Amino acid sequence: MSASYPGALPPPPGVTADLDHPQDVLKTCHYVTQALTLVFVTVFVGLRVYAKRKVLVSSLTMDDYAIYSAYVFMIGYCICAFFMGSHGGGLNQWDVSVTQIQPYLKSCYAATLFYAPMAFTVKLALLVMIVRVFGSVHRKTLIGMYVLIAIIVAYYVSGFFIKVFICWPISAYWHGESDKCMNQSAIITADAIISVISDLTILLLPTPLTWSLQLPRRKRVRVAGLLCAGGIATAFSIYRLALIITDKANPNMTIVFTKVVLSGNAEVGIGLICACLPAVNALFVRANRGSSYLAQQSDNSDSRRGGGGGGGGGGQIVLTRSFQVDRTQDGKKVFELELEAGGGCGDEAGLVAAGQQPSVLNKQSSHTPSQPPSLRSDETCC
Repeated sequence: MSASYPGALPPPPGVTADLDHPQDVLKTCHYVTQALTLVFVTVFVGLRVYAKRKVLVSSLTMDDYAIYSAYVFMIGYCICAFFMGSHGGGLNQWDVSVTQIQPYLKSCYAATLFYAPMAFTVKLALLVMIVRVFGSVHRKTLIGMYVLIAIIVAYYVSGFFIKVFICWPISAYWHGESDKCMNQSAIITADAIISVISDLTILLLPTPLTWSLQLPRRKRVRVAGLLCAGGIATAFSIYRLALIITDKANPNMTIVFTKVVLSGNAEVGIGLICACLPAVNALFVRANRGSSYLAQQSDNSDSRRGGGGGGGGGGQIVLTRSFQVDRTQDGKKVFELELEAGGGCGDEAGLVAAGQQPSVLNKQSSHTPSQPPSLRSDETCC
C-alpha cells in the first residue's frame, strides 16, 4: 500500500479517501436488492410449486427442473453478492482497505461462476415452455427451437469452463496477476452480447407463433404476454452490455463489479419470476373463477336431470386436468368455455391446449358419448 493514500486505489484529484466513514455509493442499494431478489423470487417459485401440486396436479417437467435449478443458483449468486458487499462492494475503491480487495475479488469470481448456470437455466425454462405450447402445431419451429436450445447449451457449458479457468492458476484472479489471465474484458463482453441476443429471441419469438393460433385477439394477446414476459429481462441485459463496454477501463472495481452484479439480479430475477407466471396465473384464475364455475356446473347438472337423456340439453362436458372436451356441442364454443372457466390460457395446461386446439377437436369425432377421448400425457399434464 502506497504511503500517499490509505485505500486500495488512489482517489481522483480533489477527493479525500476516508476508510472510517466511506461514502455509501451503492452499498445499501446492493444489500436491499439482494434481499428483495430473494424474497420476490422465493414467493413466485413457492406459488408455482403450490399451483403445480394443488391446482394443475401435474408431474415435474423439464421447465420445472430448469426453474428450480435456477432458483438454487440464484440463492448462491445472492450469497456471493452479500459477501461482496461485506468486503467493500458498493463503496469507492479508494475508501476500501487494501486487505479487503482479495476477499472482494474472490466473491466476484464465485458470483461469476453462479451467474452462468443461473442465466442458462432461466432461458432454458422459458424456451422449453414455448416448445411445449407450439411444438405440435409448428413442426419447423419445433426443430428450430431445439437447434436454438442446443446452441445455448453449447455456449453456456463452454462459457462456464472458460470462466472457471479464466486465470491459471485460478488464484491469479484475486491476486491481480493479469499476465496469467485471459482477456477478461473480451470474454465478459462476448457473454453479455450472447445474453442480449438470447433474451431478444425469447422476447420476440412467441408473438408471431401466437398470432397463428385460432383464438380471439384478446386471448392471443394474453398468451403472447405470458410467454413474452421473460423477455422483459432484455432491457437489463442491454444495460449490462452497455455498462461493461463503457466502464471496462474504469479501475474502480468495487463500484463497476457491483453494478454488473445488480444488473444480473434484475435480468435473471425478472426472467425467473416470469417463468413462474403461467402456473401462478392459473392459481389466481381458479381462485377468482372457481366458485362461479362450480355454480355453473351445478346448474348444468340440474338442467340435465330435469331435461333427461344424454343427448339433450346443453351437452355433457368432461373436465380433464388440461381442458374440457364437449362431446355434443360445437368445438369452438367448448374451447371458448374452457378458456373462460377452466384456467384456459392462464395456466400452462391452457396454453398447451390453445396450441393444440385443432388436433384435440379432431379427436372428438372418433369417440362415442360414452367414451371420453384419450389425451396424451403432455396434454393432461403441465
